[in-house]
Amino acid sequence: MKLKDVKKQSAKMLASVSLKLGKMSADSACCYIYHQPKMPEKLKNMKQS
Repeated sequence: MKLKDVKKQSAKMLASVSLKLGKMSADSACCYIYHQPKMPEKLKNMKQS
């Protein structure tokens, strides 16, 4: 494998993992009782109904 292919493949994997983590955090609440930070609009759009 060439170095460019390895970099491109790892970048795609990192992007997919971060997207999945963003979707998971949009559907969950903060674990602390009194603190829920404001959610960005783009993250609200990912939230499941």
